Amino acid sequence: MNSKNHAVDTQSSTFLRYLFILTLCSSAFLLFLIQPMFTKLVLPLLGGAPAVWNTAMIFFQSVLLAGYLYAHFLSSAFKLRNQIIIHLVLMAIAMLFLPIAIPTEYEIPSENWPSMWLLGLFTVAIGLPFFIISANAPLLQDWFRSSSDKDANDPYFLYAASNIGSIAALAAYPLFIEVQFGLVTQTWLWSYGFVALLILIFICGVILKRQKQTVSPLVSQTANHKNQSAPNVKSYINWIILALIPSALLLSVTNKITTDLLATPLLWVFPLILYLLTFVIVFSKHQIIPHHIVEKLAPYCLILITFLNVSVTQASTIIFFTIGNLFCFFVLALYSHGLLAASRPDAKYLTNFYIAMSFGGVLGGIFISMIAPVIFSDVYEYIILLIIIALIMPRKTKTLVAIVKKRVGPKAQSYSADIIFSLILIGLFLARFQIEENDIISKLISTILLSLLLLIILEGVGRPFRLALTVAIGLFVIPLLKGSQHDILFQERSFFGVYAVKKLTTESKSDRSFKETAHLAKHGTTIHGIQIKGSLEPQSYYHKETGLGKLLEAYDNKNINSVAVIGLGTGTAICYRQAGQHWSFFEIDPLVETMARNPKLFDYMQECAQETEVIIGDARLSLKNISDATYDLLIADAFSSDAIPIHLMTKEAFSLYKKKVKDNGIIILHISNRYFDLEPIVAATAKASNLKARIYDYTRPQSDIKQHPYRYSATWVALAQDSKTLDDLIPLTGTKDDKENLGWRELSHKENVKAWTDDYSNVLSALK
Repeated sequence: MNSKNHAVDTQSSTFLRYLFILTLCSSAFLLFLIQPMFTKLVLPLLGGAPAVWNTAMIFFQSVLLAGYLYAHFLSSAFKLRNQIIIHLVLMAIAMLFLPIAIPTEYEIPSENWPSMWLLGLFTVAIGLPFFIISANAPLLQDWFRSSSDKDANDPYFLYAASNIGSIAALAAYPLFIEVQFGLVTQTWLWSYGFVALLILIFICGVILKRQKQTVSPLVSQTANHKNQSAPNVKSYINWIILALIPSALLLSVTNKITTDLLATPLLWVFPLILYLLTFVIVFSKHQIIPHHIVEKLAPYCLILITFLNVSVTQASTIIFFTIGNLFCFFVLALYSHGLLAASRPDAKYLTNFYIAMSFGGVLGGIFISMIAPVIFSDVYEYIILLIIIALIMPRKTKTLVAIVKKRVGPKAQSYSADIIFSLILIGLFLARFQIEENDIISKLISTILLSLLLLIILEGVGRPFRLALTVAIGLFVIPLLKGSQHDILFQERSFFGVYAVKKLTTESKSDRSFKETAHLAKHGTTIHGIQIKGSLEPQSYYHKETGLGKLLEAYDNKNINSVAVIGLGTGTAICYRQAGQHWSFFEIDPLVETMARNPKLFDYMQECAQETEVIIGDARLSLKNISDATYDLLIADAFSSDAIPIHLMTKEAFSLYKKKVKDNGIIILHISNRYFDLEPIVAATAKASNLKARIYDYTRPQSDIKQHPYRYSATWVALAQDSKTLDDLIPLTGTKDDKENLGWRELSHKENVKAWTDDYSNVLSALK
C-alpha cells in the first residue's frame, strides 16, 4: 500500500511540476509579449524614436521590481491559502483594464522631454496587468517550495523555464504575431491569454493545497548550492551590480543598433532574447555553456567590441557590425549573469535575491535612459559600461599571453607600468593626428598604432586594470583626440539622440590663401545638413542637382503657394522658398529648431525666412490638425540619424499626405539610406495607396567631388495622384541602368516586397 501511495505521490508531484512550468512559461509569454506590442502602439506618438523602447524598458523593469516586492510581501506576511486568494482577486481586478489601449487623454505627447509623459502613459494603460503578471515568477517559485517535488528546495530551475516562455514571446511577435494580426486583434488575443493564465494559477493553487504536505523520500534534505546562510549587505550589493551591468548594456546595444537602422520590434527583441537566453543558461540544472568557457571567452569579446565600435559607414559591413555587437553582448551578459547565478542564496531567500536582481536591472535602465542623456552630451555611457566590465574580468587566464607576461617581468605588470604604457600610447596617437590624412606616413603610423593598441589590449587579458585602461583609450581617448582636429561648435543631446555641429575648413591646393569654411550637422553617425559659410546655396542631400532641387527648379514657372516640410534639419530647403510662398516645417525635436535657428551655426532660417513656422510634434499627429487639400507640395525628410521612421512611410501615412496636398499637389520623399534599399518598398506602398511615383537617383560623379565636396548623392521620390501632374513638372527622362543619363524614372518593383502598413513592415526585404 505504501508503494502505491508513493507512486501516486510521485505522479501527483510530476503533474504539479509540469503544471508550474506551463503556468510560468505562459505568464512569461504574456509578460514579454505585451512589451513590444504596446511599445509599437505608442511608437508613432513619439516619431518612431529609438529612445521610446529604452524608456519603455524602464517602466517594464520598474514594475517588475514592484511585482517582486509584492511577491516578497505576500509570501512573508500570509499563509499559502491567503496568498492564492489575494493574488487571484488582484488578477480579476486587473481584467477591468483589458483590452489594453492608449487612453484618449494621452493621445498628444508632451512637447518637453517625453520620458516622464511616456512612463505615465504606460502606468495608466498597462500598469496593473503588467504588475500582477510580473509577480508570478518569484511567487510561483516560492509556492513550489511547499510541494513534495524532489527539487522543491531549489526551485531556481523554474526561472530558467519561465525565461523560455519570454524568449518564445519575443521571437513570435515580430516573426508571426506582428505579421498576421493587427494591433487591435493583438490586444484582444492578449486579453484572452490573461484569462487563461488566471485559470492556470487557480488550478496550481487548488492542486498545491490538496497535495499531501509530506516531503518525498527522494527529496534531498540539503540545497544544491552552498549559500545557505542569510545574505549580507555585501551579497546584495554584488547581486545589484551584476544585474545592473548587463541590463544597462542591453539598452545601450539596442539603442546603438536602432539609432542607425530603424526602431522596430524586430530589432528591439533580438538583444532582449539574447539577454533572457543568458538567464536560461545560467539557471538551468545542466548549463549548456559551462561558466569556465565563458570566462575565457569574455575578455576577447570585450576586445572585439572595442574595435567594432569604430563608426561603421559602409552598408556592406552593417550586418557584420550588428551580429558582432550582439554576439559580444551575449557573451558579456552571460559572464555577468553566470557570476550572479553562482552567488544565489538558499531558496528560503529566493524573493530577496530576485528583488536585488530586479533592482539592479531598474538602476541600469534608469542610468541609460534617464540619467545618461541628461549628464552626457554623447553616448559615453556605453564606454563606461565596457570599462566596468573590463574591471570585473577574470584575473588569471591560461593563454599564450600569460606566457609573454612571465617573460616581461613583474615590473612591466605593475599598475605604474599600466599607466605609463597608456600615456605613451595616447602621446603616439596625438602625434599621429597632427599629420595630414592623405600622407602615406600617416597611414603607416596608423597601422602601427592600431597593431600596438591591439597587442596591449591582448596583453591586458587576465589583468583587469590594464584591460580597462586600454579599452578606455580605444573607445574614448582616441576618438576624443581625433575629434579635436575639428572645431565642435555645438553638441547636445535630447530624447531623440545626439546632435553635433562641426566646423570644417577646406584649403585649396592651387591657392593656399583660399580657405572655405563649412558647418556640418550630424545626428548620431549621419550627416543631416551642411552650410558653406557666406553662402545660402543648399548642400548635402538638397543641392540643385538632386531630385528636390530639380523639382523646385521646375516649379519656377508654376503656381505654388503652400509647402509643408516634415523634418527641419538645418533648414536647408527653406532657401528654395520664393516670394509669396508659405512654408511650414513639422519637427518632433525642439532641440533641432534651436540648432537650425542659431545664426552662429546655420543662417538658412534667418536669411531665407526667419518668420517660417515650425510646428513641434510628430508629423502624422500634427498633420491631422491641418485642413485637407492645404499644400501644393509636401516634402518628407524625417530620418532619425540613418534610421527609418516606419510610421511616416506606411500606406496609412501616404493616405494622410494625399489628403493634405491638393488634387494636383506633389509629395516628395527623401529615401537615401546606407543600409536599406527603400525604392521597392516605396513603390509597393505608393501602388497600394493609388499614387503615381517617380524617382530621381543622383549619384555624385567622381569628377565633381573636388569642385563640390559638400554635395552628396541623394535619392528622392515624387508622388502624385495622377501621371499628368508629374508629366507637367518632371517628365520621364532617366533610366536606372544608365547612371550618366540623369533624370526622373519609374520606380523598380519587386514581387516579394509588400507595402508597409502601420501593422506590418517587411523590414528584412529592404536590407541592401
